[in-house]
Amino acid sequence: MSGEKLIRVLLLIYLTSLAVFNTAQADCGDKRAPGMDWSGCKKTNKMLDDTNFSGSRFDDANLASSSLDESNFNGASLVKTDLTRASATGAKFYRADLTKAVGYRANFDKAKLESSTLTKSEFHRASFKEARVLDVDWSRSELGRVDFSGARLKNVNFEFSNIARVRFDNAKLSNVNFKGAYTYLTHFEGLDLSDVVNLEQVQINLACGDLDTRLPKGRWIPDTWPCSDWLD
Repeated sequence: MSGEKLIRVLLLIYLTSLAVFNTAQADCGDKRAPGMDWSGCKKTNKMLDDTNFSGSRFDDANLASSSLDESNFNGASLVKTDLTRASATGAKFYRADLTKAVGYRANFDKAKLESSTLTKSEFHRASFKEARVLDVDWSRSELGRVDFSGARLKNVNFEFSNIARVRFDNAKLSNVNFKGAYTYLTHFEGLDLSDVVNLEQVQINLACGDLDTRLPKGRWIPDTWPCSDWLD
């Protein structure tokens, strides 16, 4: 065998072994552990509570209707992960990447999301009651009818996101960015908005509030407040 042919054979063996290695890295049969890779795996209707998934990968994985309560997703990648109707109550997401994740009607009550990315995600009708949301980029996302009742939101970016009919009952907002956000019938009743940024009067006019709503300096309560119950 000539030297050139030998090099080609060795290169082919190397590339084949590399492909096998990468496949093994994303083995859907791997046991739950930090740093594992379930990218592209189907894990629907699974009981995955109280598990340390820190540093793990779930990109393009399907976790729909699974229970993830109290689990640790710190540093995990959940890009394009399907979390439809999943439950992640009390779960931790520190420096997690949920870009383009989908969580229709998911339950994130009392979850902790900190220094995480959720850009271009879809969490329509999801629940984040009493959640702690700090330093989170939630821009350009679909969040219609999300429930943030009792949640704490600080340094959260809702830029150009749809937050129509979102509930903020008894929530605390600090340095939340509403630039370009769609606020149709968003519930600001009784809410202190004095410390939010980029909330324009036209957005306030679209939203719902009452005389107990505290607005940013230079903004005023529109004549359309409070909203009629039938509008919601």
